[in-house]
Amino acid sequence: MNETNKKNNKQNNNDISTALLRDMTEIEHLFLAHVLGTLPAPKKRYLKATLNTAVFWVFSLFGFCILWFLSSLILTTFASIDIGVSSDYSTVIFPIAVIVAGLFAINSTRKWLSTSESGYTYVKADLAAQKIQAERYKVKSVKCFKEPKHSGLLYFLLLKHPVSKQKNIRVIYDYESQNDKVEPKLLLKMKTDLTICTAPNSKIVVDNVFEGDPVTKVEYLDLTASPEQWPTPDSWEDIEWSSLEKVYSK
Repeated sequence: MNETNKKNNKQNNNDISTALLRDMTEIEHLFLAHVLGTLPAPKKRYLKATLNTAVFWVFSLFGFCILWFLSSLILTTFASIDIGVSSDYSTVIFPIAVIVAGLFAINSTRKWLSTSESGYTYVKADLAAQKIQAERYKVKSVKCFKEPKHSGLLYFLLLKHPVSKQKNIRVIYDYESQNDKVEPKLLLKMKTDLTICTAPNSKIVVDNVFEGDPVTKVEYLDLTASPEQWPTPDSWEDIEWSSLEKVYSK
């Protein structure tokens, strides 16, 4: 584990120990309820997995049969060997094809299940607990990258933890900035104190609350990196503060 990862792990441990657990507001409850409505329930998720397996199985078997047909034509033409459907070999080849296609389909579905955690259970647990974890940080520096196509704003905040005094970079998207008709008061206003409000079980950020004095010095840059390179919203960025411009505004 490198030094940066160690630093982030220590930061996360301190965050948990100093975070304030408070009651969930009605707006936060409605937000999480909306998120829950967009997630597949466990039964529906496994039903989808079963259907995906069946579809993969059929298409995999179909693809194998095409390869089998082409191979039989080649062998019949150049080697006078018949391995086609009407040959004695078919009683061995076809069952193997069914098994191989099935294993491929099951393995593909297993990978999908392991990499597509729905979070349904965790969000439901948060709604039942009705608690929100509030973590307060000091905003030391701000860099804002503007996306050229829709004028969306991507903020990188250099935050200092109140206890450990360690500094880490937080990523926040201003989604309202993409709307040309949005009222200016709805845009994010950078201030010296940031409280990150997170649902404890699902780890969903329900709000970023800025308080204190306005941050007067914000560095504005063009966002030239491709969307695939953009960081995840409401996440910690594992990068040096001085390297942000090189990565996102080449």
